[in-house]
Amino acid sequence: MGTPSNNSNSTTISKAGELYYYMSHDLKNLPPIPENKYAKIRYLKKEDIPDYVNLVNDSLRHSPDPFVPMTREFAEKWPSEQTLIAEYNSEMVGFLMFESRGTTGLPVQLGVAPKYRRLYIGTTLLLTLLHKFKKEGIEEVQMKVYENNKPARNLYKKLNFKIYGLVIEH
Repeated sequence: MGTPSNNSNSTTISKAGELYYYMSHDLKNLPPIPENKYAKIRYLKKEDIPDYVNLVNDSLRHSPDPFVPMTREFAEKWPSEQTLIAEYNSEMVGFLMFESRGTTGLPVQLGVAPKYRRLYIGTTLLLTLLHKFKKEGIEEVQMKVYENNKPARNLYKKLNFKIYGLVIEH
């Protein structure tokens, strides 16, 4: 990711980091979960894992975020009850991995297959999770979002997430 620059005596490489926004939501005044003819939301099942890994990799490979492929081994270790799946016509088309720590909910990774984007599937997944968190007594949701991921930032802003910090990761 570095950019070479020539000095008179040597070549140096500057390493720029990736900028992320820290965002939070207090779970007050949540909009209702929309009726979505494109998405039925359910939890991940163990038998879904091969197709799920393909969905994650396909979704994130086409995202502006820095891409790290999902492995089957990682997917098998992640608790299936901490992954929501969006299905359309029995096909997995979106996912949302999450966890909670005390009274804080943490969406970890959200993705929608490229050909199903802009159908409110990400919105439906995220609102389903926010309502689940609220019902379980979670008081605040925190996440980070890549600066260049404008679609995700717009979604979070639309759902009243607030920026509370910045971090540069190398």
